[in-house]
Amino acid sequence: MRPQPAANPLDRLSARDFLLLREPDAIGTLVLAGYQLSLVLFLLGTVLVAAGLEAPVHSDHGLWTAALNLLLLCVVIRLAERTARRVRSRRDRS
Repeated sequence: MRPQPAANPLDRLSARDFLLLREPDAIGTLVLAGYQLSLVLFLLGTVLVAAGLEAPVHSDHGLWTAALNLLLLCVVIRLAERTARRVRSRRDRS
């Protein structure tokens, strides 16, 4: 019996496949996610500059700063998604 293929291309992506660029659909999904997160960071940076505020994370290297800010943004997005799911489930129960 053959296992059913995963609906999400990222479910099939291993670290080896990523490094060897073997799963184009999954890599494309990651690239699109990166574009979307970059746009969100760009817009957030514009808002912070307009408000005269600094980014929450700073380091000596620009890549570390970008990575840490992106990690922080991903955590915030995940928490917001979980909160929205809880609110929707409570609303659906009532």
